Amino acid sequence: MYIIYIVHEELTDRYEWFIIESGKLTMEILSLIYKQYIYFGPIFVFVLALAKLVSKQRLRINYFYSLSYLFMGLGMLQVISYSMKPFPGYWYVSHLLVPFTFGTPLFLYLRFRFLIQGVTIRVHPAIPVIFSFITLFIVSGPIFGGVMNFSRNYAELRPLFDQSFINLPAYYKSVHLINFSGKVILCAGLLTLLIKTMYLWQEIEKERSMQAHIAYIFTIMMFLTAVLGLAGDVVNFEFSKAAIAMVNTVTLGVFLASQYDPEYYAIFKHMRQKKKYAVSKVRGIDVMSVIEQLTGLMNEDRLYLEEKLSLNDAAAILDINHQQLSEILNKELGKSFSSFVNDFRISDAKKMLVDEPELPVIRIAMTVGFNSVRTFNRVFAGSTGVTPVEYRNRHLKK
Repeated sequence: MYIIYIVHEELTDRYEWFIIESGKLTMEILSLIYKQYIYFGPIFVFVLALAKLVSKQRLRINYFYSLSYLFMGLGMLQVISYSMKPFPGYWYVSHLLVPFTFGTPLFLYLRFRFLIQGVTIRVHPAIPVIFSFITLFIVSGPIFGGVMNFSRNYAELRPLFDQSFINLPAYYKSVHLINFSGKVILCAGLLTLLIKTMYLWQEIEKERSMQAHIAYIFTIMMFLTAVLGLAGDVVNFEFSKAAIAMVNTVTLGVFLASQYDPEYYAIFKHMRQKKKYAVSKVRGIDVMSVIEQLTGLMNEDRLYLEEKLSLNDAAAILDINHQQLSEILNKELGKSFSSFVNDFRISDAKKMLVDEPELPVIRIAMTVGFNSVRTFNRVFAGSTGVTPVEYRNRHLKK
């Protein structure tokens, strides 16, 4: 019996040791996967930036998106450098990339506002000035912070509640606060968007409800990401790591959703139009008659050739107001007035590019109603996926 007891005790000890070691190994593997997932984030974002940059559609918004992703990737790299300390001299990277962490919230906010609210992307002139000032302030760290003091002990970023933060020189405290202010701006901007897009959760159309709910969930997750980043800079960098992991998840989720359903982004435009036209302004109007008249004006009278043709001009000819015409086009055809007119212009331009190969592109642009060749190229590429010159070359070779 004694021997059996000893054997039992030994087996029990070995079993407990095995469980403990297995648990440690599992945690180490999960920790490694977690770290690799965090490191993966900036690489994926840089790929997205490159994809927008090399797109055949030379649209202004693509260049903005590319720059936005570039800032986002550098900002993520900066957070990783000071929260995970992955390589020697990491504090130099986290210090020098502070301007990108500060600038990322602006790009993210403008991008989400354009996507969700359809607001034109415009950067106030003061923003580049502020960004340039911050960049100079950060880059000249050895000057303002002191050549002897520009070392890990001072330049390394740390949580604001860390005791060592209090003892930092004024310059390094300023750097910390600039880094922290970027998170504050992002939180405020995303909270504003979150409130303004609550209508996404109220979508009741069965075929669009899931799409709208997913879009709003991603918006909530982006806001929570900003909150985690804020908490990381204040209390503990573990929150900062979690913020990067969540950014990766949201970015991947949105990318996969847009790949699964190319119309994913269209839900925002649909909801904006639905909200805008919740109270119809076209009651009592023969909508189909208006569309037929307008189409006739385009096909027969070629009204679209008028360079300065406006929504108000067309509405006046049709004897309705501009709001009514806008609602009719958006609800019935799913187009804005400019898109409707440009479709006719592009159709004409396609014929002229092939039938009159000697005619300069700028001459064609002006002939079909565009006021500049730049606008013509942008609209043409958006409609066909190629530039006018590429379109002409492809069809002349056939």
